Amino acid sequence: MIGQSWQIGRIFGIPLKVHISWFFVFAWFTYGLAEKYFPLAMVVSRPRWEYWILGAGAAFLLFASVLVHELGHSWVALRYRIPIAQITLFIFGGMAQIRREAPTPRAEFLIAIAGPIVSVLISLFFGVVAALAQMPDVVGVANLLQEVNLTLALFNLVPGYPLDGGRVLRAGLWAWSGNFHSATRYAARGGQAVAILLMLFGLYLSMESPVNGVWMLLIGAFLYFSAHNSHRQVVFQEALAGLQLSDIMTKKVVAIDANQTVDEAMNQYFLRFGFDSFPVVDNERLIGIVSLKELTAVPREKWDSIRVGQVMVARDSQLAIPRHESVATAMDRLMQEGRSRLIVTDGDTIVGILTRGGLGRMLDQLR
Repeated sequence: MIGQSWQIGRIFGIPLKVHISWFFVFAWFTYGLAEKYFPLAMVVSRPRWEYWILGAGAAFLLFASVLVHELGHSWVALRYRIPIAQITLFIFGGMAQIRREAPTPRAEFLIAIAGPIVSVLISLFFGVVAALAQMPDVVGVANLLQEVNLTLALFNLVPGYPLDGGRVLRAGLWAWSGNFHSATRYAARGGQAVAILLMLFGLYLSMESPVNGVWMLLIGAFLYFSAHNSHRQVVFQEALAGLQLSDIMTKKVVAIDANQTVDEAMNQYFLRFGFDSFPVVDNERLIGIVSLKELTAVPREKWDSIRVGQVMVARDSQLAIPRHESVATAMDRLMQEGRSRLIVTDGDTIVGILTRGGLGRMLDQLR
């Protein structure tokens, strides 16, 4: 998603973010509910400002329901030890960014079906509220949220990836064929077909209601490109399956000895090669990494006495990747951890370096 997002909290340790587009759709929903829906749905007439309060409250509860829907997916994913990068509310609802795919068809099915089940439960909850409440305003809001959450559950069960129903379909095809990539390909094709139908329906709807028609067109387009990108990702993953890290890594790696001074590192490495960081070795063993940030933090008058090993960032599990790991794993780490490079190792010995640029060039060749 292009544009600014803001973190508003955490649930289950998962960052919750609001995309800038959410404010637009929240205002639009509030307007529609306040000016169109509630004035017609309420038995007793209300002042206009009360409709706006009801509209804002209902829109907030609607997006809270979407958030709980995504938390349903996330909770099950966490049970399978699948990390969740974040949950973002945006113009088309909500999205849980799951860092890796489910390990089995059963896990895929349970993660996918959790969202619609949660939405059905929310719908039942608001149905009970509507039945028991005495206040007309509460009844009106509860009835709306009951219908919307049930619609959300049913819409998400449409068998087209990346909708939940598409993921359920992928789980079934995966279990039947034993091939995750093939299952994803067919589910993504189904998602594109569903998206085209939605866009055609949007064109038809726009003749009677331009706003609703355009909205349906946008949803269809979003689903189409999401399914298209999922299909393309499968093609990449299948191509990557036959590659080793040694096929794409740079084998000539320049490393700095831990015993060299900051002055030597700056003049002989940073100024000479122009890189923003270098691996640090001790007797050819990788022990850390040093960047301009660490060197420039040292007072200039101490550059001759301070050693690189004293200011480097010590090696951790995120710095390097073993040479036997797959290219797909390396790609995931580069993209999801926001790193520009990974040092490829054989034990403690550096055998190469993998950069985003090198990975990008390889992907261009696979297109």
